[in-house]
Amino acid sequence: MISSTIKERNVGIDVLKFLAIILITNSHMELLYGKYNALATGGAIGNALFFFCSGFTLFLKPINGIKDFPNWYKRRFNRIYPSVLAVAFVFCTFWDVHWDINHVILYGGRWFVRLIMVYYVFIYVIGVYFRDKLNWVLAFASLVLLVWYYCMNFPFPFSLYAGDGASNKWFVFFIFMLFGTRMGTMTHTKQLDHQWRNLLFALLGVVVFYVMQGITLRYQQFAFLHPFTFIPLLVWLYYIYLWADGAFMRSVYHTKWGYFLIRFIGGLCLEIYLIQNRLFTDALNFMFPLNLVVIFCIIVVAAYLLRCFARFISQTFKDAPYDWKSMVSIY
Repeated sequence: MISSTIKERNVGIDVLKFLAIILITNSHMELLYGKYNALATGGAIGNALFFFCSGFTLFLKPINGIKDFPNWYKRRFNRIYPSVLAVAFVFCTFWDVHWDINHVILYGGRWFVRLIMVYYVFIYVIGVYFRDKLNWVLAFASLVLLVWYYCMNFPFPFSLYAGDGASNKWFVFFIFMLFGTRMGTMTHTKQLDHQWRNLLFALLGVVVFYVMQGITLRYQQFAFLHPFTFIPLLVWLYYIYLWADGAFMRSVYHTKWGYFLIRFIGGLCLEIYLIQNRLFTDALNFMFPLNLVVIFCIIVVAAYLLRCFARFISQTFKDAPYDWKSMVSIY
């Protein structure tokens, strides 16, 4: 049963979604690390993975033209917004959160939802008119990022990746999502060979990124280099995908527990991202570092329940009878 299901999926993307949510969640765990809170990192590279994976599958199926956009966008909307509505209901019911419907719809509760729903519009237009010119589109988007950064005259220090808002992230994360669409249209042959070299190059990209981040945010004379930090992240995305889709990770994916953990946790990527911040607590810090594992497991269970609720909401707005089995399915 597992092997036949695997044939229908992109193993590398499943692995990257799993890795993305681990990194993103870890970056928000300062409270749980206590005096070791410097270890709560990885958010920028996790977010880059999240947007990369979001873009990867968009061009795998042909786009039928601009007239098909409403139906195409509706499918994206129906994938994301039931979970957004579910988390809004939970937050407003069980926590002291007061979101009106405008905030829920327009902002999605979190900055990345707003970005990704706007990105879909541009990605679709690119898919219709510029599908065969994605390298040029990537180059143009990179140029726009640089021009925008140098024209805005940001105060020092300024990071393209920090903060929970979206104003400084529009261009850089669009590049990562666009790069995902480009990778999705490529024929990949290198992932089967040189797996550890691919992993080494991916880690090298991360190291260069953090070094550039540290230098450009600490020393004002090097701040002009800050927008170029997206380049090592593109290296990271390219080689970590090749590694994730390689023979070693495929062998892990084909094991019973490997398949379950990667599919289950990676499949909850959106819901974990949405709900995690309300579940962090230092009440278990006395058992550090086991508190990290315990809290993460609680977040995963809460995310699964949230997804079940989101499926209930989604099915409620359809004419068909409730499908209770699919509503509680773990995948």
